[in-house]
Amino acid sequence: MINKADATILSDYMLPPGTIFPSSAPRYPNIWVLVHESLAPNYRAAITLVMQELEACTDMYNDFGYAHSAEGCDAFARRRGLQPVRLGPNGSRSHDHCVHLRFYYAPLHAGNPVETAEGRYFQVAASVHYEVDRPKQFHPYIDECPYCGCTGEYEAYMGGSIRDKNEKVHDPLGVELILHGTIRGESIIAFDGLNSLTDKYDVRMNEFVPGPDRNDITTAKVGVVFLKPQR
Repeated sequence: MINKADATILSDYMLPPGTIFPSSAPRYPNIWVLVHESLAPNYRAAITLVMQELEACTDMYNDFGYAHSAEGCDAFARRRGLQPVRLGPNGSRSHDHCVHLRFYYAPLHAGNPVETAEGRYFQVAASVHYEVDRPKQFHPYIDECPYCGCTGEYEAYMGGSIRDKNEKVHDPLGVELILHGTIRGESIIAFDGLNSLTDKYDVRMNEFVPGPDRNDITTAKVGVVFLKPQR
């Protein structure tokens, strides 16, 4: 089952400070999956569980062998070929999309597992974002795109800085996609979000916008998923 908990899901769990992540990481991780210790005997097993479930849900693949040091991460994966769109005069700005996932394991090793009122959990963190993939010359931004662009609820960022587009458009879209398998509420073909794991686990999910007391969280929205055994 899935429990769509409100902000109280975080009442006795606090995301770790941004200072634990390497300076080369451009933003604070925006997807956190917490695995109950009854599902994994150690941190490595929890990482393996999360990676396997993400592979099954999203069909992400390790075309970089997962090992990847760019932007300070410990592993990298992506899913390409999403939401092809015909755009521009005679289709001249047509493109498809991808979701990038960069995983940060090493900074969390010493702090795992964490204690909560419901038991001990292993934290697995990733930075995800959704953007133009191909053709290469359009990567990563086409502002007028109805899927990944500065349109609809994100129109305030049209013509804005690259930082604003990353933190306030592409990051929140990545959170939506990984959690729910949707972009702007539209389901993606052959792509399931982590909300699809309800047949295997007790799933609790929350999305929140960081407040001014967490200015170390340098991304516009964070998704937190708790996985426990079903009762």
